[in-house]
Amino acid sequence: MAVSNRVKSALTTTVLATAATGFLAGCGTEDDEDEQVAYCTNEDGEIVDDDYCDDGYSGGGGGLFFLYVGAFGRGLSPGTVLPSGGTRIDPRDSTARRNAGLPASGKVTGGTRVSGGIGSGTGGRVGTGAGS
Repeated sequence: MAVSNRVKSALTTTVLATAATGFLAGCGTEDDEDEQVAYCTNEDGEIVDDDYCDDGYSGGGGGLFFLYVGAFGRGLSPGTVLPSGGTRIDPRDSTARRNAGLPASGKVTGGTRVSGGIGSGTGGRVGTGAGS
C-alpha cells in the first residue's frame, strides 16, 4: 500500500512538533527551588529587612549585611536562616551585583530571581564576592 507524500508530510510534521514541544517543556522551566534568588542577610545567613541591603543604606543595625544569592525558595521571611551553598555579595559593590545578575544599585527585594538563569554560575560558592 502506497502512502501519499501529503500523508508522509503530515505525519512527519506532527512527530517533529510533538518532539519539539516535549524538548522545550523540559528545558524551559525551572522549579522555584532550583532558580537563583537573592535575599538580604546578616553575617550569619539570617534573612533581614531588605532595607539593610539597599546600596544607599547608611543606618545602624550592627554587623555586616550581604545579598545572598543561591538556589533558595522564594517567599522566605525575615528570621529564616538560609543554608550554605550561596554567594555573598556586598550590597554596595555594584560590579559584584551586576556580575551576579542583580541590579547594580538600589534595593533588592528578598526572593528576587537572579537574571541569567541556567549557567549563571552564582550558586555553590559560599563567601565569594566583595565584602565576604
